[in-house]
Amino acid sequence: MIQLLLVLAVGVLIGWNWAQPLWARRIQARLVNLINPPPDKRD
Repeated sequence: MIQLLLVLAVGVLIGWNWAQPLWARRIQARLVNLINPPPDKRD
């Protein structure tokens, strides 16, 4: 189980940092903004 999580985490890091197509950058930006909204959108 731990090995699966480790492989998944490494895969996410590799996939997140490789050159991305435009649609993947848009999805990444949406996810990052969902997790950490810009300062003007915070309550």
